[in-house]
Order: sequence, then C-alpha cells, then structure tokens
Amino acid sequence: MFKSTSTQFQTIIYASYNSKNVGDNVGVNVGVNVGVELTERQLNIVKLIRENPIVTVKEMSVIMSVNKRTIERDLTQMKSLGILKREGSDKNGVWVVINGNK
Repeated sequence: MFKSTSTQFQTIIYASYNSKNVGDNVGVNVGVNVGVELTERQLNIVKLIRENPIVTVKEMSVIMSVNKRTIERDLTQMKSLGILKREGSDKNGVWVVINGNK
C-alpha cells in the first residue's frame, strides 16, 4: 500500500507469518500468544486494522456500530497487551498488528 502527503511518501509492505495469506489468518493466535482471550469486537478491530492500517477510530466505530469511546478502550487494552501499536502521528499514522507475541 502506498500513502503520500505533501511532505512524505510511505510504503507499507505486509509480510505473512506462514504460508497462508495474512487475510486468511485474521484473528488466528491473536490473544492466545499473550495468554489473553480477545472479545469478538477486539478480533474484529484486528481484522479491520489488517485490512486497512490507516483506519480511524471513527471509521471503526461506524463500521461496528459502537461508540468511539468503546473502540478507544479496546485499542488501549490491546496496546497495553502488546497486540497493537500505533506508528506515526494520530492524524497520519498507521496501526500495526504485532505478530509473534510469546
């Protein structure tokens, strides 16, 4: 995926962690690796982020029909568990799903 602004050009390259495509593995082993069971909503958040790393909290809340604050709480919890991280600024950054949490 390519993203361009007036001051930067960004390329995101996805790497599959096994022989299947990343999209086929959405939610697989996420939570299990850190000893935590994720909720269905949190797994859906991971899926949305893998499909579109620049997805916003507002977009996630609309897609999932929940309040923005609910998404923010889930994101905060998943970041503290080491499942997700945010790279870059709040406005122009991307979400990253961290694989291999052992």
